[in-house]
Amino acid sequence: MESLEQSLREAVASKPAEHIRNVCLVAHVDHGKTSFADSLVSANAVISSRMAGKLRYMDSREDEQTRGITMKSSGITLLCDPLLINLIDSPGHVDFSGEVTSALILSDIALLLVDVIEGVCSQTEALIRQVIRNGQAMILLINKIDRLRVELKMSASEAYQHMARLIEGVNSCISQVLGGLVLEDEGDIEEVETRYHFDPCKGNVIFSSALHSFAFGCEDFAGLAATKLKIDKGQLIPSMFGDYWMDSSMNIRDNASAKSKATIFERLVLEPLWKLHDLGLIDSDVGKLQEAASKLKITLKSRRANEAFDELMRSWLPLPKAAFRAVARAPSARATFQTKHRLEHLTKGHPLKELVLKCDPLGITVVFVVKLLPVEGGRRRAICRVLSGMVRKGDELWVLQQQGTSTESTKIEGISILRGRDSIPTDTVTSGMICAIDAETLLQNTTLSSDPTYGCLRIGSQTGEALVRVSISTQQLDDMDELREKLKLLALLDTSLKIMELENGELAMITAGEVHLQKCIKDLNDLGLVDLDVSEPIVPFMETVIEDPALAAPQILEQETECRIREALLIRMRVVPLGEEVVKFLDANGSLISSIRRGEADTQEMADFEKKLTVICVETLPTLKGTWWYRKPKELIESMIERIWTFGPERARSNLLFNSIDGYDRELIWRRTEYGSVRRFDQAIVGGFELFCNSGPLCNEQMNGVGVVMEEWRVDEEDAAIAGQMMSAMRATCSAATKKLALRLVAAMYKCTVTTASQALGKVHAVLSQRKAKVISEDINEATNLFEVVSLMPVVESFSFCDQLRKYTSGMASAQLQFSHWQVIDEDPYWTPSTIEEIEEFGLKGDSPNHARGYMDTVRRRKGLPTEDLIVESAEKQRNLKKNK
Repeated sequence: MESLEQSLREAVASKPAEHIRNVCLVAHVDHGKTSFADSLVSANAVISSRMAGKLRYMDSREDEQTRGITMKSSGITLLCDPLLINLIDSPGHVDFSGEVTSALILSDIALLLVDVIEGVCSQTEALIRQVIRNGQAMILLINKIDRLRVELKMSASEAYQHMARLIEGVNSCISQVLGGLVLEDEGDIEEVETRYHFDPCKGNVIFSSALHSFAFGCEDFAGLAATKLKIDKGQLIPSMFGDYWMDSSMNIRDNASAKSKATIFERLVLEPLWKLHDLGLIDSDVGKLQEAASKLKITLKSRRANEAFDELMRSWLPLPKAAFRAVARAPSARATFQTKHRLEHLTKGHPLKELVLKCDPLGITVVFVVKLLPVEGGRRRAICRVLSGMVRKGDELWVLQQQGTSTESTKIEGISILRGRDSIPTDTVTSGMICAIDAETLLQNTTLSSDPTYGCLRIGSQTGEALVRVSISTQQLDDMDELREKLKLLALLDTSLKIMELENGELAMITAGEVHLQKCIKDLNDLGLVDLDVSEPIVPFMETVIEDPALAAPQILEQETECRIREALLIRMRVVPLGEEVVKFLDANGSLISSIRRGEADTQEMADFEKKLTVICVETLPTLKGTWWYRKPKELIESMIERIWTFGPERARSNLLFNSIDGYDRELIWRRTEYGSVRRFDQAIVGGFELFCNSGPLCNEQMNGVGVVMEEWRVDEEDAAIAGQMMSAMRATCSAATKKLALRLVAAMYKCTVTTASQALGKVHAVLSQRKAKVISEDINEATNLFEVVSLMPVVESFSFCDQLRKYTSGMASAQLQFSHWQVIDEDPYWTPSTIEEIEEFGLKGDSPNHARGYMDTVRRRKGLPTEDLIVESAEKQRNLKKNK
């Protein structure tokens, strides 16, 4: 072991970038990443090959082993001469998408695992999109192929057809993703599609069983068959997978399906494999298995059939050999940046671009810090990628912050080689490597450099939507300061976690989902905080106004709202909905809107945004029947967009304040200082609008998709008292104007995919109905005979859903929850029966449940706001129960 460690130290200090491969394992949850990683790890004798696929070595946390899912990315450096491979195992659960993003930023090659039976799942599609957007190379691993024979009893022909359809499905998914991304970048879709197209004959598809630790590509069997049949291997490989068959004269022909012939893949690959599966896992015949092994010149030591089968397959078709061979063909740590898209994703035209492209160990040192790790003591440890130069223990490097060049420096106090649960200290790391460094000053997504004249690389990190909030405190008040510090540390280590200190002094923790919340609480327990009081989970809502087609023009005119305070102030305005398309566009450009509000946006980028916003508004707003926008001329809408006063505040950016005041030509938000000037108290109006956006009239949740059109504003600037009243007057007027429209709640929605056996289908629908989920589709997977039910479920209804589902279906159903979108709840929270027909159907009090009203009242009660709950009904029927009365 010591000699291996010494070899690793020498390799990480001297390997040329051409011999370094940075690889990331990505897949949908439970598709076998960590089991697959076990076999690769066993190649360096870190674990026994007998335990590969069973130990889950890369899952170092206790809760990861208990739950059987990966929650954090972990890396290991493997030596496979002449290659040095940095392998990163990433989570598959959607709550930990931030961990996946970190892993993809570090790596150049993505090994995409797909369960051969489950096929392309929701998370698989999301990962394909992310890998292609990053410009990384991708290798397809079709895992768990043993299940086709052992569980589904498929013949060689059926298995081939199934796998061919699966590869077609993955390629179809890639084409759909490329169709959108390449159009955005105006690139050549055919060239990119050729690069990502999966074909087993090209060597970018591997068939594997991580549990039994074997894998192979078409060339493995082509080599065996070429020797046996005396055929040229180069001629055989292109026809190994496809509609090809071989006649009695060993000539390769096509149209196998039309002529009802077994394909070459069935005959040369699947039939021998299926015979071994039958002997080892179905019939359990050790004697015949040993005979088969002897023909392959392999001696088996195991006496049990299943163990002998594993030993035979590990020896005959070793998984590391097939995986490392495919990785060796993929781009190296230097060659990966020869791909324009990959380089642009990482550098985005940055001055460091040339240094990254060269990846020269003798050049200027450039290190990108991707992820912080928990360590004891005052130091910080981070996983990073050395993009240029070399990093040595004791080096002084400049910390280049996101804001630009910084003069702050930090000393590299230690360097470690990644080793899964452990690490190996070393003194020097060369360019192209992934390693861990210890230093006093380290922040996520920063750049360290030996030259302080450069700025920080701007590489965005994608995290899960923060949806689930809890209030957290300690039972002992003396421990609150310690909790505050530990939460700060946790937020540094986990980018998907957000920490807030509320006005009342409470500490709030916002997580990506229920599983992520449980992980964060376990992390706090590991940090020494055991006696914690954690509130029930809180899920945010938003408030909006929608169009009401039943309104006539006079009713719309009456929506105008005035506010008068003596003779000192007059505000006249109206609130209008912005429509679904406009809101989607504003949500998609949230970061740019923040830059515009701060006055930091690029001029050209801002001009393009204004142009696109104008086009969308002109196309959609005049079609909103029952609103002030209906049939408004194009010129008016264009002038309204040009005269946008401000956007909503940081938490509610998809709201607009329009300046429609005659005679007030203030500075344009698009082109500041072009013309106009800002009146006194202008900021008070903006402040009141922002207060309204952050706290709507239904239950003080943030507004979304609301426009405020200011039509008149007069103020007596000499009145000293009015300055303090103007902001609250603006907020109150906005709220009053909003109540004249159709108010609705907006709920966060999960896309819920339930896989279940047919006998439990009714119970699945019952549970979904209880959770107010709307079923979108219900299909049967012909390979597994399991039903897949896809539905949309409010996040607020999702807590303990998976536990309830398992309980009701006796474990026959499993679910995957993924954030989908924000959706307007159609119900009016204030609706009561008014017509005779409604009273007859719903009763005088509207006895049918109003879910929107229930959500609203729950939030109001939590915030201490008044509700209209009846505490006492039929008071005259109450009586005193004392006996002497």
